[in-house]
Amino acid sequence: MTLYELMNEYAKENPSSSSKEDLTPELGKSLSLLHSSLIQCELENEAQGGTLRLIADPCDIEPSHLSHFIIAYLPFNSITEKAEINHVLFDIYSFFNWLDKKKVPHGFTNKNISQLVKQLCSNQERCLKLSQLLDSESSRVLKDPPAIQTTLNDIFLVKKIEGNFISLKGRHQKKILRLRLPLDTIKLVQLNDYLDLILGDTSEKWVLLESGQAYPKIKNKK
Repeated sequence: MTLYELMNEYAKENPSSSSKEDLTPELGKSLSLLHSSLIQCELENEAQGGTLRLIADPCDIEPSHLSHFIIAYLPFNSITEKAEINHVLFDIYSFFNWLDKKKVPHGFTNKNISQLVKQLCSNQERCLKLSQLLDSESSRVLKDPPAIQTTLNDIFLVKKIEGNFISLKGRHQKKILRLRLPLDTIKLVQLNDYLDLILGDTSEKWVLLESGQAYPKIKNKK
């Protein structure tokens, strides 16, 4: 069964409320949010009945997807109160526990989800501040924009940090790019951070034109 089908089956067995903002209200609020986040992460999906639905296998889920959900997605989708976030995370944990009871293999089988969530929550403050500083840098660049030859919009993985430069590998790009950032921003960047960026090529260097969210690629611990 696909991820959507399993989420839908769980929601029928464990009905919960939804809101008009939910893209898949039949899944309930928490699973609908996770479903939308996973689609943003480009997990395999297709249009069904006018709505995108996950057709990926549950084994396709990995820790970086949960990182995106907790750090880059939840706080910016009207889920801001800690109690509400904890409620959503409990619902997600319950879904994976339900998969375990049904003996359905998934990306976190035999792994400690609670430990992974703790790791991610410990990165929230850093990533939020980093996102704010990246946004400030893009605003500075656009106050006096250089001539741009081409732009790249991608989710970039930080591969190297050298002085004021970070080396980035885009999800859809083979070439490693170097981007200069202010020192206070560099201090918050860590290797294997994911950065949602729009970069501009001036032919001499890459500059930051727009910034989305930052979140870490964290390996799960058993």
